Amino acid sequence: MALATSSLVDGEWVTRTLDVNTVLRHYDQQDRDAVTTLKEVERAPKLGLLTQTVIRSPLVHWILPIRLRDKESIDVAFIGDDFVQIKELRSDGLLWDVIRKEDFGARIRNARVVGSVKAYERDPDVLAQYAHVKTENAGSDFQMSGGDIPTHSTSRVTYLLPPQCLLLQLDTGDSVFLTLNRSGNDKLEFVASKHRVSKPMLKLQPGMHLAVDPSSRYMIVGCSESVFAIYSLHSRDSLKRQCIETSSPKHVESETQIYPGGVILKMEFLYPAADDDHHIILLVLAILKGKTRMLLYEWEAGMDLKNIKARSSRGYLLDKPRQVPLLLIPLTIKSSFILVYEASMAVCQGILHGTPKMTYFNDKVYEPTAFHHGSGNPLWTSWTRPSRLESHKVTRDDLFIAREDGLVKFLEIDSEDEDFVTADNNIGELGANCGMALASLDYPNKDAKSGDLFVMGGDASSGGTYLATRKNPVLTEPIPNWSPAHDFVTTQDSEPIPKPDRIFACVGKGSKGGVTELRYGYEANIGLEVDYDSTIMDAWALSPSCDASSEIDPYIFLLSMGDRSAVLQLSGDASEIVELEEDATKLDLSHRTIVAITHGQYIFQVTEKTIVVANNGMNRVYQVESLFGIGQGGVHGSTISNAAIEDGCVFFTTRLNEADNSTFLHVLHLQLTTSDMDVDSEPGARTLGKVEYDVTSMTTGRIAGSLFAVVAGWRREGAVTLTFQPLAGGTKTDVVVPPASRDKSSHLDAIVSIAFLPPVAGIFLLLCGTRSGTVIVFEISETTLHIVASQSKRIGATPAIVSKDEFSTSGDTFFVNCDLKGYILTLEDDDSVALNHGHSLNIHQIWLSDALKPSLYQPKINTIVRMRPPHSGETSGSLLVISGPQLLITGLSAHAKPVTRHMAVGGTPTRLLYSHSLDLLVVATSIDGKSSLLFIDPTTGEDISQPLDEKTKHEVAFASGLGNANERIFRLFEWSFTKDGKTWNFIIAATSTGRLLIISIQERVRQAARGSNPDFRSTGTGARQICYYTRHKFKSNDPVYSATGLSDGLLWCAGTKLSYDILDLTEKKFKRMTDYELPSPATDIIYEDGTIYALTSCHSLEILKLVPNDYGEFRIIRTHGDQLARDSLHQLLLDRPSQRPIHLVSDKLSSVVGLWPTHNTKADTLEPIFEAALQSSILRFRFGRCRPAWDPIWSERIHRPTSNIANDWEALGLSITGSLSHFAILEFKAWRLLRFLMDLATRSPKICEFTYRDDPMPLDTMTEPKTMMHIDGDILRTVVLRRGLEELLGVDLDTDDSRRTLKKFTELLQDVHQGTLEKDGTAVYYITQAYADLKLYLRPVI
Repeated sequence: MALATSSLVDGEWVTRTLDVNTVLRHYDQQDRDAVTTLKEVERAPKLGLLTQTVIRSPLVHWILPIRLRDKESIDVAFIGDDFVQIKELRSDGLLWDVIRKEDFGARIRNARVVGSVKAYERDPDVLAQYAHVKTENAGSDFQMSGGDIPTHSTSRVTYLLPPQCLLLQLDTGDSVFLTLNRSGNDKLEFVASKHRVSKPMLKLQPGMHLAVDPSSRYMIVGCSESVFAIYSLHSRDSLKRQCIETSSPKHVESETQIYPGGVILKMEFLYPAADDDHHIILLVLAILKGKTRMLLYEWEAGMDLKNIKARSSRGYLLDKPRQVPLLLIPLTIKSSFILVYEASMAVCQGILHGTPKMTYFNDKVYEPTAFHHGSGNPLWTSWTRPSRLESHKVTRDDLFIAREDGLVKFLEIDSEDEDFVTADNNIGELGANCGMALASLDYPNKDAKSGDLFVMGGDASSGGTYLATRKNPVLTEPIPNWSPAHDFVTTQDSEPIPKPDRIFACVGKGSKGGVTELRYGYEANIGLEVDYDSTIMDAWALSPSCDASSEIDPYIFLLSMGDRSAVLQLSGDASEIVELEEDATKLDLSHRTIVAITHGQYIFQVTEKTIVVANNGMNRVYQVESLFGIGQGGVHGSTISNAAIEDGCVFFTTRLNEADNSTFLHVLHLQLTTSDMDVDSEPGARTLGKVEYDVTSMTTGRIAGSLFAVVAGWRREGAVTLTFQPLAGGTKTDVVVPPASRDKSSHLDAIVSIAFLPPVAGIFLLLCGTRSGTVIVFEISETTLHIVASQSKRIGATPAIVSKDEFSTSGDTFFVNCDLKGYILTLEDDDSVALNHGHSLNIHQIWLSDALKPSLYQPKINTIVRMRPPHSGETSGSLLVISGPQLLITGLSAHAKPVTRHMAVGGTPTRLLYSHSLDLLVVATSIDGKSSLLFIDPTTGEDISQPLDEKTKHEVAFASGLGNANERIFRLFEWSFTKDGKTWNFIIAATSTGRLLIISIQERVRQAARGSNPDFRSTGTGARQICYYTRHKFKSNDPVYSATGLSDGLLWCAGTKLSYDILDLTEKKFKRMTDYELPSPATDIIYEDGTIYALTSCHSLEILKLVPNDYGEFRIIRTHGDQLARDSLHQLLLDRPSQRPIHLVSDKLSSVVGLWPTHNTKADTLEPIFEAALQSSILRFRFGRCRPAWDPIWSERIHRPTSNIANDWEALGLSITGSLSHFAILEFKAWRLLRFLMDLATRSPKICEFTYRDDPMPLDTMTEPKTMMHIDGDILRTVVLRRGLEELLGVDLDTDDSRRTLKKFTELLQDVHQGTLEKDGTAVYYITQAYADLKLYLRPVI
């Protein structure tokens, strides 16, 4: 077939004949030319994702009283999703931290207590040990041991087997038995043994039901349906025999599986009769063929478990209206039990006799309390059995039952009374929401109230300990809970100076909801607050009677002011504090005190003019000028400027005048040999030498067995010098201190404080604080006194005052004051931590808190003094904190932990915004079911907002468009509208009722408020006030799910429609420019340089382009989409220098995926490059510069202030459970090394104790599936904490596998460092470097 075509050539028509093949070849060539610019496939970069938990969820599911150490210690176990926290109730009625475990690697599904205290008390070994201790203590004075765990009136003894252990059921199918053991250094540690359920149970959620026989001889693990297992447990004697051979005994002796069929509702052991201890009774409530039946299993102790069968396969049928009880409570008498329903309760008797009798009571529905959420009636959620005398428990059983809204009911059951239930009373409200976590303890305060103490974990609000009284239970101590969390923000300070961002989250529900500031460090809970009339420069806590046996010795606080001193006395029970006159103290209060200590029963005080030694009302005062013989220089007319005291030797310095640069070093050696201070009547001070520089600080220490004075000074030419002067006299040694950084030209400021650590292996340490806020650690040779290594951390900008914690159990703990903040610094002695030194510095801030003021803003800290632990242990771990003219006596937590600050808003907060223009928190709340906006001052925690009418500007309760019932605010952001060089700031709120509100802000000085709500607004004059009103609102029939601002308009999504509106200043109204229909509603929108990133609720991420034309019109086109439909929650855009961005997307399946957009392919799409499976879904991502001021990233930012945001800011994610996670992108070489270490760790029982794998190591690191690109930083942190690299790499093993593993490890490590490491280094060298790298990757984020 041919075609004739005509074409105009040179003005003439020419006819040509073409066949079909020629035409097709022509168009094929055009297609090929067009496709040459498009690629078939674009390969995504290979990048990894490193995640680590910054703050764990505080949510507690179980609170279990337990005797984990001995019968005196009142321990309480707090169990959450992935942690166990052991606290101790002490004689002050407060709960103190003991130990915590959070490396399970799996979710805890259930928990119980195993062990009989009575069996422990009958143990012959225990009886013999207590008798031995009692004999030893007879006639001897008792001394309190220092440390965080108190010593009771009988000495603590570590036994191989404690009274009880904690049973945990993990979602891996493992039953874990946890006990506490005290190691050789007197440090508590967990010991775990585990037992896995049978394979048929693994797919049916084993551990949904867990129960332990009252005698702790049997336990059951029940699945959600069909099957449960019965375990026979080893006796105490058997466990003791095992403990001789192993530290991890096996608790399970034998087991069997029972298949009742149907859904299992409840399982509990019933109590046998008092004289029938060998009778074991198990009650199972199961749904069989749509009906709830009670199945009873009975057997004699020691019977073969395989012979256990239900008494009747049909069981006993529950009444039709009461098929699903909320709680099953076994009673201690008559093998009876209580079933708790929503609107009634029933006690069941006689089930052992074959005719169970149900007696219903409490069928009255009580009104919900103010803490109830929801439209239905509140439900009963938990119960607890209080401790009672044995004589009481013979015929009676007492119970407390709590409802979710905090209502508590007391029940008393009497077996000798015909009514059986003899007491059924409401005892009041707990003042918070109550979940499953509830326990009761004996309140131990012997001097005041006593009774039942409730310990509640809290649900949708903070919990606490509550003392039962005649009226409502009284809160004695709060237990923080910031779950559920709805949103969070960081302050995002863009300045390069070290100022970490603050993190705020909106948490909770109902009247207890609020904004919580998330912080991490040591908590100092204020117990006593005293105002003083003068500014205090320094303070010392002195306890001269600390070696006596009295438990009510007062505490002496010596205060130093500018020109004088003062003494305050704290009573032994900390009930009052009074100021003493000088005659009563026997101290010199006329001059400024330089240093003071307690030495035995003596108090040493050094002032500018005197040296005082006081003891039991007697004192000796030495005037400086009278201490020296005639003719000795450097004394007459001078004052003491620096001093240090040790072993009865007082070292001090003097100067003649300011013009002379010489400083004289002296010593006064006192021989304290008798209690009546019969020292040398005329002791003489010796001048040890003269230094030719300005002395800035000094300390003392023993070096090579001799006592030395260590003096730090500043020479006029700018050099910092350390002088070592022996007590015996002789030649001093001067050491010029090198610069603190690697830059030799850098300047080292004067050392203003110094602390000494005794020598270890010939090396002693000096911890110094400089005038410019830097802390430096010098490692100095004991023989040559030369500095062999040093490291520094910049804490702040003002002088860093370092002091040693003299009562620390480790001995390597210091306090640092800088920038009016307090810090705790600990030294880790580990040669593998870094290449250039053998110690690592761990620094955490001290956060002051007040149980009565949960919104307390951090007070300024001038001085921190550790108080000696008192005899009774009531304030073990206490601090004296000087804050301006105030003295604060606080407790101190044993470890660094989350320390939150809660600012109540009186409703449920849903969205949170930090306004940079206002420096305020804008909170979207629902108060009494009505939407509102609050403007919270982040410093005071006060709401300073006032809504106005948009027309009259009069004060109203709600701004226009807000205040609607059952309305939620979905989106909240600050919009800066820019036009013609002018900028206006607005707050934008998107609501569930289809409103997009544009809110104007007016700031004014608030005068005396009239008619304002005193609960939320201050009535003081001159205070800042934010007035706001609705300037404009968009209306839609569909909810407005999201919105974002452009410089001249708004992008917002109502339903599935994405709209773009711009503001026309001429017509003063918005104009619709374009619309776009999305596949599902966009829950989050980001706009950047003409590109719209719309995260949809059901179809993952959609990338759109906002395209203008020459006529001022716009259209939206789709450029990219995810290949998978995800139920998305939030997104974060990670820009990378000169590269395409990565999109972090979280979904409802608890995963986070990294999506990378292809470019110039035939069909552009979003390629997944990594995926992480987390324990809980991430609700919100945020950027933040929140690393502490001493982190090296701050110095990098100062030198490159224009660095990219993805490298400069931290990516954080918050889950609904309140856990905060950190996300970091890894280059491929770094990912390969960390993946290799993680593969080794997940196959090690030492690291992944409960989740390790038995399969062999892969031959090479695999990049598929994309979950392999995820690195779990929590696992690698366990590797560092347990020093596990040596074992993982098999350094001590001489096998082919270990050699191959070490070789592969070395190659990967060299790749990360680009071949800069030694080529033929030792294994220790490479492992040391790997530890340093891991600590860099996993260093603290906040």
